[in-house]
Amino acid sequence: MNIAATNYTPKIFLDRDKNVFEIEGESRPENVYDFYLPVINTLMIFFENLAENIDNKQDTNTTFRANFKLIYFNSSSAKFIADILNIFKLYNNKKGIDFKIYWHFNEDDDDVKEAGEELSEMISLPFNYVMVKE
Repeated sequence: MNIAATNYTPKIFLDRDKNVFEIEGESRPENVYDFYLPVINTLMIFFENLAENIDNKQDTNTTFRANFKLIYFNSSSAKFIADILNIFKLYNNKKGIDFKIYWHFNEDDDDVKEAGEELSEMISLPFNYVMVKE
């Protein structure tokens, strides 16, 4: 999955070989459901296959890295970002996948950092916070 960023939607990238997911930019799509639903469906299929490969011992790389590099997201996007994080929670350890979530924020943007802290608390998964200096 490789979705290019626009003025209203973030770049979204899933590297299936390296077990890396990245979302970067602004998220304020006109139709948030149409934008995020394919992403959520792709992630569900990916993790189900990854968990199956772990069960069958075909895959030993069970660490998954997620990078959130959002500079702005509206409240509609926040719901779908939480849905993505809940998918991570569903597959975290229970299915044999260890998630490392990195929440990037600009050093002068307390709102994005606080949003990450709230999401982390809401889904009960720890985030690693990465301050980006401009």
